[in-house]
Amino acid sequence: MDTATPNITHVESPSPWAASGHLRYIALMPESLASSTAAVALIAGWIALCAFLRFRRITNLRSQMGFTDRRSLARMTNDQAHLILKNIIDLEFPKMYILSLQFAIFKTYGFESMSRLIVATKNLADPANAKKRYEDTTILFGEFSLNPPTSDRALKAISRMNYLHSRYVAAGQISNADFLYTLSVCITEPIRFMRLYEWRALTDMEVCAIGTHWKSIGDAMGIQYKGFLSQESWADGIEFVDDITPWAARYEVDAMKPSKLNFQASSQLVEMMLFHVPNFAQPFAREVLYVLMGDRVRAAFCFPEPGIVAALAAYAALVTRRFIVRRLMLPRLTPLVYFSSPDPNTGRILHHDYLVHPYYNPATFWNRWGPIGLVTRLLGGTVPGPDKMMPQGFLFEDIGPQEKMGKGSAEMAQGVEALKGRGRDACPFF
Repeated sequence: MDTATPNITHVESPSPWAASGHLRYIALMPESLASSTAAVALIAGWIALCAFLRFRRITNLRSQMGFTDRRSLARMTNDQAHLILKNIIDLEFPKMYILSLQFAIFKTYGFESMSRLIVATKNLADPANAKKRYEDTTILFGEFSLNPPTSDRALKAISRMNYLHSRYVAAGQISNADFLYTLSVCITEPIRFMRLYEWRALTDMEVCAIGTHWKSIGDAMGIQYKGFLSQESWADGIEFVDDITPWAARYEVDAMKPSKLNFQASSQLVEMMLFHVPNFAQPFAREVLYVLMGDRVRAAFCFPEPGIVAALAAYAALVTRRFIVRRLMLPRLTPLVYFSSPDPNTGRILHHDYLVHPYYNPATFWNRWGPIGLVTRLLGGTVPGPDKMMPQGFLFEDIGPQEKMGKGSAEMAQGVEALKGRGRDACPFF
């Protein structure tokens, strides 16, 4: 009888080389895992550090000021509001705050009552005059926002602004409603821009400071609130903001209408805002700008409706920026410097920031041939240096259209003295 042979499966023994390979793989696994864990921990630590440092400044400022709740905000003085606003402009949101005020000024061109004057005076609607006039406007805003309320520089800036407006007020060409709306957008646009586009919204303390600061500017301009706003007195800056915001919205609905004058007044500022955009990208950049305007403002300027691609690109870029700034970037450690101190011999002040035309910007080697200067040249822009742009700096008497340069010294001095008697460092609501 045949004996059945068992079906034996032979298993080949692993070679020593294969075994050593497996051992090496097993040995490498903990090292790879450790590297990944370290990378994750490093990224998480960086994000945590960014978050801690980004919120530390506003937390410390709130504690230093003692504004711990809404009730405490009622005692905010104009001096305190200035310090909080300066923190916003110098450190927290320097670029976005300036951009928000650019859009605020831009929105005022959507009213025919204001655009008619702009076109008639040729100050901002004419290319030859718009260059200087725009920079002059930013200088006045910067001087009375960045300097203490009772300082000579802040008082001179307000007085110069009032002097430049005075002839139009006397002629009935600027109404109280025009002034009040301009004041309102200087309040509402920064608040809106930070809420929608920045890495964080403004705190109640910062909103109160903006309301307090601009209320004091409105008082210094002689703006009347009675008969326009729903209240005649306010407990604090937030209550003032809450009153002027709906008034401005209603005023836009009632008075912001499409007009060829609006188009003419706004077109030059659009060109300035897009000046450094390469020609091939200008059409798309223009659409993005139309997106940021919003439908009502865009329609008032008679600009075409932007495409959906421009809208998606604009908001995607802003959302991406907000994420990167908040989660991955350290906060600004040193303040942005916009102006120099007055020259001890001439009293002239240098301006270190500009949109397109470097008025009052020093013609240093760095400004002319540094990285920004080279990029500006490459894009066809103007670097500091031409005498007509006064690289030696400005006096407040230089601010304004060409025909007003050097004039109004006596009126300015009277205005400064009048402002000194108003207690501009105190709370403007009491």
